[in-house]
Amino acid sequence: MTDTQPLPLLDAFLAQAARAPHTTALLIGDTSLSYRELADASAGLAELLRTAGAGIGTTVCIRLEQSAVAVVAVLATLRVGAAWSALEPDLPVARLSALLKDTDCAVVIGTRDDQDLALLPDTPPLLAAEDLDLAALAEAGAGAAEDPAHPVPETAPAYLIYTSGSSGTPKGVLVSRGQLADSVRPRGTVYGTGTSVFLMAMRLSFDGMLAGMFWSFSHGHTLLLPTARELRLAPEFVLLARRHRATHLIVVPSYYRLLLAGPGRLPDTLRVVVVAGEVCTPELVAGHRAQLPGARLVNEYGPTETVVSCTVEDRPDPASERVPIGHPWPGATAHVLDETLRDVGTGETGELYIGGAFVALGYAGAQAATAERFVASPFGPAGSRLYRTGDLARRDRNGALHYHGRSDQQVKIRGARVELGDVEAAIEAHPAVDQAVVVCTEATTGAPTLTAFLTPAPGRTAPDPRELRRHCRDHLVEQALPTSFVRMERMSLTSSGKVDRAGLAALVPAAGGQSPRPENEEDRTDLHGTLRTVWADVLGHPDAGTDDNFFGVGGNSLKILELYSALDERWPGTVRAGELFDLTTIAAQARAIEERLQAASGDTGEQAPAAPAPCSVPVAYEL
Repeated sequence: MTDTQPLPLLDAFLAQAARAPHTTALLIGDTSLSYRELADASAGLAELLRTAGAGIGTTVCIRLEQSAVAVVAVLATLRVGAAWSALEPDLPVARLSALLKDTDCAVVIGTRDDQDLALLPDTPPLLAAEDLDLAALAEAGAGAAEDPAHPVPETAPAYLIYTSGSSGTPKGVLVSRGQLADSVRPRGTVYGTGTSVFLMAMRLSFDGMLAGMFWSFSHGHTLLLPTARELRLAPEFVLLARRHRATHLIVVPSYYRLLLAGPGRLPDTLRVVVVAGEVCTPELVAGHRAQLPGARLVNEYGPTETVVSCTVEDRPDPASERVPIGHPWPGATAHVLDETLRDVGTGETGELYIGGAFVALGYAGAQAATAERFVASPFGPAGSRLYRTGDLARRDRNGALHYHGRSDQQVKIRGARVELGDVEAAIEAHPAVDQAVVVCTEATTGAPTLTAFLTPAPGRTAPDPRELRRHCRDHLVEQALPTSFVRMERMSLTSSGKVDRAGLAALVPAAGGQSPRPENEEDRTDLHGTLRTVWADVLGHPDAGTDDNFFGVGGNSLKILELYSALDERWPGTVRAGELFDLTTIAAQARAIEERLQAASGDTGEQAPAAPAPCSVPVAYEL
């Protein structure tokens, strides 16, 4: 390795462990690991992976909640030359089975109580997280940290990450070690070079966190990760940022909007905030400037196939009608092309193609899909490729790119890429459904929501929305679950005989103002009725019954925060946000609210005085 050649990412991390072994490398929950401890623990786990058969050409599946062990597993996988694939513990069992079948998985790092994994046939060997004591791994790996005995070419795959597929089948994107390094290296021009604490508002299965994670590790910074609970509860996430004086935050726009609107303020130690994974709006830019005027806001864009992100807009202007996705990172190229792969003019809309070092290897085991999306480049040397994003874009007079939606049926929801065809295929797999059409519309908050229109199979009655939600949870990730289901006698068609998607979208009721469906007489108290109206406004549909679980009728961790805000507005101080993960039915929430109002008023029937309850635990903000 010459002085002019940059170090591979693993070598750069090990160099930091040798240079500053006692510097804190990782903070998550109650765990703090120095660079030396993290390097040693990854070396110790690497030996276990080698023994299990992991190496070049294989995959290590990491099926864990956000944890220090999961991060150690990523570094250990790099050491042995395998590719890692981070799988969420709540991944639907049907999708888990398909991914394990299609992946050359040598070993799964998971937990013994993973019932879904235990029930699947022919699963790879399990390395149980319960047996992976970090101190013991570090002791076993001590001495090997500076000298990786098994050099791996930079062309070898680093990770495999699955995206939605238009046919209903997920596609595994393979990214090489060198491609990931090429994506990480130029970010210093935006992230800066000072000592930093990188806070990631995302999970390991989302490739958006990889650039910040490896930039941190290759430059001797501290990576700060939230636990699953801290990520779920925005007030606790804010406290985490303040407690550790975070300097950098990487976050999806919808979650950042919640952080800015919450009762606690993000710390003024933040120097850089990166939003990625969704469209950034001028309103979000204005909100950022109002609360964090001293922090640099960066809007990053890039499909998974272009290695984390491929373009960047530094310090966007809130006065812009649209926030640009900016210019390509050094090493990447961007082309706005027509159907014949010719450049369109400035200001004209075309399809966005990405080239250069940021183009992934392709789709694992899917040559036809790879050939369709990864095409020969007419602009580079022989053998160079472009990735066809499917995104519509234009260039302005300054050369900045602007995103103008999709050319197909793909949408982004809370940072996850969702194919509407994927959702439709899952719904149509129900035996009582003949046809399903899913449309994406925006709520009043600007957040995209999915509505499913469906017709019953011949001779069958269309299933109840709650049954459909249970069915969809077995096939789809959370972000792809429709908010509501609308039963139709037949689909409306355009004059050309195609499904009238625009007409169906116009039938989607506006956010709020939902009329709850009738309940049994015993559920019709004033409190229950008010709660059901609140739920309908938050969920965007009126189908929830008194005993339905909030998460079973379209709720998620972001909507629980909206629910908390609505409840606290009506009954101040009676519930805490974190309690709503246990009080998941209207009946349970009604009992809790009624008991606390009575206790606070001495059974006089008077409402208790307002008291703020911003957190799930009794913690005071230091504002």
